[in-house]
Amino acid sequence: MTRERFEERKRDAENAAKRLREVLTETDDKVVRDAAIQRFEFTFEAVWRALKLYLERQGFEVNSPRQVLKRAFSEGLIVDQAEADIWLMMLDDRNRTSHVYNEALADVIHQRIVTQYGVLLQRMAETLQKCEWD
Repeated sequence: MTRERFEERKRDAENAAKRLREVLTETDDKVVRDAAIQRFEFTFEAVWRALKLYLERQGFEVNSPRQVLKRAFSEGLIVDQAEADIWLMMLDDRNRTSHVYNEALADVIHQRIVTQYGVLLQRMAETLQKCEWD
């Protein structure tokens, strides 16, 4: 992987987080909820893929989102165990929204996006902007 690819992934994460923030300011209805879930999915993807490149450059072998998140925690990119638990729940919810649609589950996950996930994804996108390829 190249520095340019890493910079592109960092921009993708930052732009996706921005788009997620935009939808979270909208009036809450089912269309907005569904848009927020979709943006959550692609923001999560952009963030974990940028993290993956960074961690690989640091010499770690991380092949799955779960491995990336665990290594990000051990490297201090995820600050504490409580936040790490939310990241793992976020991964599980991303998997659920990608494979199954259930109205009640959509409401629960949307609430988590609004109250927890959006903030963590934004924070990690900002953290990634400070990460250097060196």
